[in-house]
Amino acid sequence: MSLSDTYRTNILKAILILVAGVILWWGYSSIEYRIEEKDRGYQGEALTNHYLAAEYFLLSMGQQSEKISLFSVHQKDLQVNDTLFIPGARVSLNMQRSKDLLNWVETGGHLIITGNPVMPDGFENYDNILDELGLRIEWKVNEDESFEDDLPLDLEVVSENDFWQVDFVDYQVLGFKNNVNKDNFSYEIVWTIENENKIHGLQIKYGEGHLTLLSDTKMFRNQFIDHYDHAAFLFSLSNVQAEFDNPGVFYYSLYENKLSLYRWLLDNAWPFMVSLLLLIVVILWMLVPRFGPVINVNSTASRRFLDHLSASGNYHWRQGNYMLLLNHVRKQLSVRTQVKYPEWINLSKSDQLNHFADLSQMNVAVIKGALFDADIENMSDFVKKVKVLEKLRKSL
Repeated sequence: MSLSDTYRTNILKAILILVAGVILWWGYSSIEYRIEEKDRGYQGEALTNHYLAAEYFLLSMGQQSEKISLFSVHQKDLQVNDTLFIPGARVSLNMQRSKDLLNWVETGGHLIITGNPVMPDGFENYDNILDELGLRIEWKVNEDESFEDDLPLDLEVVSENDFWQVDFVDYQVLGFKNNVNKDNFSYEIVWTIENENKIHGLQIKYGEGHLTLLSDTKMFRNQFIDHYDHAAFLFSLSNVQAEFDNPGVFYYSLYENKLSLYRWLLDNAWPFMVSLLLLIVVILWMLVPRFGPVINVNSTASRRFLDHLSASGNYHWRQGNYMLLLNHVRKQLSVRTQVKYPEWINLSKSDQLNHFADLSQMNVAVIKGALFDADIENMSDFVKKVKVLEKLRKSL
């Protein structure tokens, strides 16, 4: 390499290094590196578990807390020092399961529940537990209140040394059935949460245990548990069993407000279910495979031989046995030729083709293809070969 070439190479390298340095300097001076935190919303289990934050809060306070599925195969047995919180409407709990829960409360358990509000002049859904206690949750809006602009009230819940502000839904309140009120209620009331003659919560003594009824449980959801004193209120409810030497676990179940479609249909549309079952049986019977059509036992006439022959030919055709059918036609022609012209047996193939051509007035190549081709290209080719063989048979 000459000196001038080396000089140019060094200059080019210097220019590239200078450009790279300028780019790095511009990037360092213009691009700012910073870390931003963005709220991506609830992730993982929090997307489906609306009370996960409440569980973590209780765990942080030293209170054992666990989500369970009631009356499942793997359910843990509730102990008398445990607390059970059911935030749903419990529509999947039948009378027997509701009775089992009340029996557990009577032995010393603590049950926290809510329910579906009854609309004014509306249909009242069954609630086995509330019906047994003579309680219900009502939808109550004053005529002078604006329903659209109305906000939940902040209620004071008084304890021994402090108070909490709890944000209940104002238009959902507790009520008594059968013209009963708080003063002549048949169960001992431990405390109530009231505001402007509206009861939003009460706790009663039921046997050896306690039952807490709230007009709603929205305040314990993930997005509301840190508002006001909701967390403190929940913690106080979990400490009702503190009278035991070893307070139990705070359980909560999220699945009792979901009624399966099968269960709903059995309860509300059992004739439809029976009809559907019969329809399925009929469809399965119709889909059972059968070997051919059902024989008509009332028919006195037997099938013609031509029908059997046609059925056999159609079967071989559907199975792709084209050469088998063609060879049968060739064999019939060979037998007829030996009977009519026995002297052709000793002739060569070319002589036989020439004799066939003279008799049928057809091209030798066409006759040769019909007699000796081993391949059939398509359906039309098969038909042509059969026609040629049939014409040869008639020309003998």
